[in-house]
Amino acid sequence: MMKKHIVSLLFLMLLLAACGSEETVQQNQDQGEPDSEVGTVPVEEQEEMVTSSDEAEHYRTVIPYELSPSRGLTSSNMVSNYNIEAFEKGLFELSKGPFSPDEYVFREGQVFTEEMIRGYLGRSYTMEEIEAMSEEEKAQNNAFSNLGLNPSVEGETDPEVIAQEAPLYLSHILEQNYMVQAEDEEALEFGGMTIGLAMNSEYQYQKEQYGPTFTRELDTEKVRQEGEQMAEEILERIRANEDYKDMKIVFGIFIQSTDTAITPGNFVSTAVVEGGEDQISNFQQVNENYVLLPSSDASAISEEINSEYQNFNRKLESYFDSFTTSIGHGYFVDGALERLTIEIPLEYSSRGEVIGLTQYVRSLVAEHFRNTEVEVSIEDKNQSYALITKDKEENISVHIYE
Repeated sequence: MMKKHIVSLLFLMLLLAACGSEETVQQNQDQGEPDSEVGTVPVEEQEEMVTSSDEAEHYRTVIPYELSPSRGLTSSNMVSNYNIEAFEKGLFELSKGPFSPDEYVFREGQVFTEEMIRGYLGRSYTMEEIEAMSEEEKAQNNAFSNLGLNPSVEGETDPEVIAQEAPLYLSHILEQNYMVQAEDEEALEFGGMTIGLAMNSEYQYQKEQYGPTFTRELDTEKVRQEGEQMAEEILERIRANEDYKDMKIVFGIFIQSTDTAITPGNFVSTAVVEGGEDQISNFQQVNENYVLLPSSDASAISEEINSEYQNFNRKLESYFDSFTTSIGHGYFVDGALERLTIEIPLEYSSRGEVIGLTQYVRSLVAEHFRNTEVEVSIEDKNQSYALITKDKEENISVHIYE
């Protein structure tokens, strides 16, 4: 196990050092120093700028906008767009405490490469497993670096036993970088990073090739514990590079919903590691969840909120013949409804009806769901007709599309 750990750290340090060397090359170019080894220097260097924002809840960003080297993995590794959106949006929310939007500027993660992320998502291997592999198998399984954070099967070959004892817990890793402006307000300095771990809520496997797919539901508490242990390992690997010894790092553990669910998963814990700290002192539990409204699950939300949404629907049904029912997605934190997104399907008959429905929905939004952000879209399968939004201060805006 010690040999595996040393190999992993050495490989990671080389990869992280490569990222640091790229920044050094860029600095040398800015200072006019020659670089005989790099032959892909852009013809024109674009000066970095920071966008402006009047909205306190949104981070300013760095332009020209630089995509993360591992960006393409998000859509392929996560089980649904619902989970992708909640995962990315939630990481921003977790970051706002340690990295205030007033002081920090967002940039997509630039430390973890695609190769590193793929390595992390693999399984770990024992020395015995590696020694038993052919050179081709080692290359195929990325066993040379042995960076995998998912559990080793320890030689087990029975798919059912693997599903029970060593399922794949980690699905994706997302990195966000937060920059600070130097005193001269011209240069940007790396101020910290947020790392999200997207975990699986179920494990799918086949007993035989091309056979039926079986699903094992994973224990939520076990998944959370596995994610937190993986975060500890990631921290140790990052701190192995001197460039990141004193950097503040935020971790978030997110458990995805299933691939057939129409509501996303949620964050279950988070931790803030101050610069210079080599261990995570504690994780704080995050009590959030997404609920489809109206809900038939009495334990999911309070009866008061569920009843209020049902009343909202009944009032719409009473006044508009073409209305069927609306679908609401509620975001709850500590049991309180923080944000509500409502989709109202409309079979178009006339513009007058669209205007009338929009005006009536506006009055209902003002009447219901106090102290909650609300977004209502009136649409059919092919076209959006109107958008109504309300913030927590009860300010309402309406837009009817031409």
